[in-house]
Amino acid sequence: MHELLRREGLLRFYDLGGRDSGAVGSVPRLPSFDWLPDLERLAAGDGATVRLVLDVQGIRCAACVWLLQTVWKRQPGARDLRLDPSLGRATLIYDRGSRAAATFLAAAARFGYQMAPASRRIVRDTGLLLRFGICAAIAMNAMILAVSLYFGLDRVVAGSAAGDGGLRTLFGQVLLVLGTLSVVVGGPVFFRTALAGMRAGVVHMDLPISLGLLLAFGGSVYGQLTGGAVYFDTVSIFVAFMLGGRFLQQRTLAKSRDQVLADDGAEHMRARRLEHGVVALTPVATLRPGDELLLAPGDLVPVRVRVATASRFSLDWIDGESEPRAFAAGSEVPAGAFHCGRGAVRATASADFVTSGLGELLGQVPIDREDTRGRVRFWQRLNRSYALGVLVAAALGAGVWSLIDPDRALPVAISVLVITCPCAMGIATPLAFHLSLAQLRRRGVFVRSRSLLDKARCVRKVVFDKTGTVTHGGLRARVDGELPAAALPVLATMVASSNHPVSQAILQGLDRAPFVADVEVDEVAGQGLVCRAHGAEWRLGGRAFVGVPAAAVPGRECVLARDGELVARYLLEEDFRAGAAHEIADLTARGLEIHLLSGDRPDRVQRAAAQLGIAAERARGGMSPADKAAVVQALDRGDLMMVGDGLNDAPAFAAAFCAGTPAMDRPVLPARADFCFRSAEAGAVRAVFEVADLHARVVRTNLTMALIYNSSTLVACFAAAMTPVLCAVLMPISSAALVLHTATRFRRRRAA
Repeated sequence: MHELLRREGLLRFYDLGGRDSGAVGSVPRLPSFDWLPDLERLAAGDGATVRLVLDVQGIRCAACVWLLQTVWKRQPGARDLRLDPSLGRATLIYDRGSRAAATFLAAAARFGYQMAPASRRIVRDTGLLLRFGICAAIAMNAMILAVSLYFGLDRVVAGSAAGDGGLRTLFGQVLLVLGTLSVVVGGPVFFRTALAGMRAGVVHMDLPISLGLLLAFGGSVYGQLTGGAVYFDTVSIFVAFMLGGRFLQQRTLAKSRDQVLADDGAEHMRARRLEHGVVALTPVATLRPGDELLLAPGDLVPVRVRVATASRFSLDWIDGESEPRAFAAGSEVPAGAFHCGRGAVRATASADFVTSGLGELLGQVPIDREDTRGRVRFWQRLNRSYALGVLVAAALGAGVWSLIDPDRALPVAISVLVITCPCAMGIATPLAFHLSLAQLRRRGVFVRSRSLLDKARCVRKVVFDKTGTVTHGGLRARVDGELPAAALPVLATMVASSNHPVSQAILQGLDRAPFVADVEVDEVAGQGLVCRAHGAEWRLGGRAFVGVPAAAVPGRECVLARDGELVARYLLEEDFRAGAAHEIADLTARGLEIHLLSGDRPDRVQRAAAQLGIAAERARGGMSPADKAAVVQALDRGDLMMVGDGLNDAPAFAAAFCAGTPAMDRPVLPARADFCFRSAEAGAVRAVFEVADLHARVVRTNLTMALIYNSSTLVACFAAAMTPVLCAVLMPISSAALVLHTATRFRRRRAA
């Protein structure tokens, strides 16, 4: 911590009393972080890293984000910091055993950004409300005194002892006291952040507000001493309105944050729970410590578990590292990991869903990808340069009016500093983004790439894979004849240990079939399943794979064999997701060009295209992964979305402008996708386009409103027609209006 203070030139921290200083306006008292060691011990992460999700107070604009990012990068062991300004959330990823979190939290607290363990219940800022109440009371009393003087009360009592200037002098002294109290009580809300930003080398948007407040107060003190103009009533009103606007903005944000966090989308996810030797698909939210789970290859670990046997897991969702890691028997695996082994693994839950952190992973901020094709958000650049532009405009206005009418130079400078504050733009735009993510989560869509909403607006072609994408989990399986009772436990164990669409289709038809715990099942990619049980080798798959003679049979089939002898035969039928045809019709009505690609037989692909309403010339079957990638590359002009669910779609994902997958609980594809979805019904792709349109309309309206407001008010300021009091009224109203507009538009859409 000492080294950080020395690098930033803040060694005066110790001279000011450091941790023992608690006076208003001085260096803030450092809070206790006694909870940090326990949180680090329980936090999601592998053996090398820790991932903490914390609530953070005080983020108001892009400058706050820049400041915290700068401080974080200086911490030894720090890896990544993701900040959600509209949610008040910070995600820290750092080396386990380092003091990156401890030193960063202390530094952030000094700058006025308090952090604590993440909670789904927003903590209201009662301190800001208290300051607002005090300053509002001061402002009302200041207005009573000022108005009485404006209307000539001192002249009415001119013949009394208080007359002949005595009453005006007395009221002026009282107004001086009231104005000073307003600055002392309300000013630190803006001064602390502005000062911290200056020390860190960033122009924070609270700096123009602080300068305007200090100029008005300083000018009034000078006028009081020299008999010139005073603005103490203006100062009091200004502080009260600024605090009221900030409180209203934070309260609106708090309600919107509650809306964003209300649904993490976990209701769409299921886990295999072993109940008395039977596999049951159970909602992940119902899992409790001690539950015995079965993790098939590619399964998402829903809660913290201890594995019974050694296996490999990918921690891509947790720390961004896609290379799988080995976990020994008895090791604890964090929620959010993907099972990368070839066989199913039994595990025991060591925590419930809420305390495991998977909900935080599902609702985490999408990452910035390098494939945005040079798209830089306009408002990000605007926030970086806006504060400096305000200072230049204020200096220019004061300079011009000092030549025309020096008495108006100070009011013009103050009005420019105050009226153009874009704090709402630094919050309203991120708020629109997070409300968009919340709407998508409620519809079973999880955004992985921050650029998705921008990309979706550019898409003109959508390419669907067939099996597992437009089909509901892939297939419906119906046994042909009788299934021998002796084969039922082995078959149930095999299909419960696999995520393949055929396995899932067969499992759906087995009513609480028993699970054989000591049977190890291996999955041969693209061919089938094999295991040894009852002294024999069992295989499930095509006839060539299981070793039985080929037969000319109509339709598609999957067979079970024991030592090469046919045991059972399943007939497979396409099971389209409910609403798939309707979704494709909606996408076509939007003017999108729809294609269907599959490795399945061409005749099956053509039949599926006819049922879905896709033109025959845009449906192709019998395609290898390389073939799919070549078609996507040929079609893509920076306007193609690929939607698929199999590993064979990975090359096509890499070639596409953007991509989505329903296989959110399987490895590889989610890491390459811009969005994942999990739902029994179709509609996720349509939801992406609808929410992207809504997001664009809201942001565009916000930018237009801000442009009109700032242009008109700046003209009024330069014309010396904008008083500081009017600025103090208009600025918080404009900020609250933008935030309220954003929240209302999304709330109205949610209710529709």
